[in-house]
Amino acid sequence: MACNEAVLKFLEDHNRPFSNSDIQSGVKGDFGKSAIQKALDFLVQKGKVKEKAYGKQKVYCIVQGSGTSTSELREQILEMDRAINERTIHLKELTDQYKSKVKLISELKGQISLTDAIEQKVTLDQEIQILEEKLKQYEGTELIEPQRKKEVQKHFDKYLNEYKKRKRLCMDMLNAILENYPKSKKHLFDDIGIETDEDVGFSLQLDV
Repeated sequence: MACNEAVLKFLEDHNRPFSNSDIQSGVKGDFGKSAIQKALDFLVQKGKVKEKAYGKQKVYCIVQGSGTSTSELREQILEMDRAINERTIHLKELTDQYKSKVKLISELKGQISLTDAIEQKVTLDQEIQILEEKLKQYEGTELIEPQRKKEVQKHFDKYLNEYKKRKRLCMDMLNAILENYPKSKKHLFDDIGIETDEDVGFSLQLDV
C-alpha cells in the first residue's frame, strides 16, 4: 500500500486528530517520518485531510463529508486543540522530571554515605535513561521557543559538568584505597558493589 493511501486509511479508521509522530507509529508499513509528512502535505493539498497548526506543532484529521454540521466541525477543531495541549503538557512534565533527577545527582555529595550514594546513583541513572528515551520521541518537534531550549541545554550542561566532577572525586577516593588494597580494581569494585557507567552501558550525553 502506498504511503498516501496508508495515511488516509489510518485517519479514516480512527477519525480523530493525530500528529506526524502518532501517525508514523500507527500506520502499517515501513514509512519514515519524511514520507509520512509528504503524504500529509499531499492529502491536505487535495482537501482530504485537515491541518491544524498550534505554534510549530501540527495535527491532522480526516476531512468529513459535506453532511458534517457546523457543531461537528467545531468539535473536531476543539479535539485537535485538546490533542495539542495534552502533548505540550506531557512534554513539559517530562522535561521537569528530567531536570529534577539531574539536580538530585548534583546534591548527593556530602549528604549521604558512599554506599548509599552508589545505590541512589544506579537508581537515578536508570530513571534518567527512561526519561531520555521518552524525550527522544519529541526529537524534531519544536514545542518550545528556541531561547527556552537554549536555557534548558545550558542548565543541562552545567549539571552534566558537575556530575563529571563528582564522579572524578569518587574515582580519586577509590584509587586512593587501591594503593593499599591487595587485590585488583575489579576485585575492589566487586567487593563493595560498585558498577561503573560502562558496566551498565549508561551515558549522560544527549543528542540535541
